[in-house]
Amino acid sequence: MDNRFLLIVSRGNEPLASYLEQHFKSDSTVQVMVDRRQGERRQTRRPPEPTPDDSSPERRRNDRRGHPEIDNELRLTSFAIVTLPPEPESPPAIEFV
Repeated sequence: MDNRFLLIVSRGNEPLASYLEQHFKSDSTVQVMVDRRQGERRQTRRPPEPTPDDSSPERRRNDRRGHPEIDNELRLTSFAIVTLPPEPESPPAIEFV
């Protein structure tokens, strides 16, 4: 099986998404999607100093967006191409005799 491709188009660039959807509509290995994510949810300001009676530490870990290179591509070029693995082959049909 061939690889599949996901074309992610940045928010606010719906004309590019429409063009790509039309261009690849007959290609089942390509899917076009507009980035639905909102901006960064975390604030970049410094968190307040914990007080002795403050028992709720910061629970958020690293940035949850696992592919910063995709974010960079979206910012620089308005789209990113992600290679997806091939779809698994369906099991053979059961043949009743």
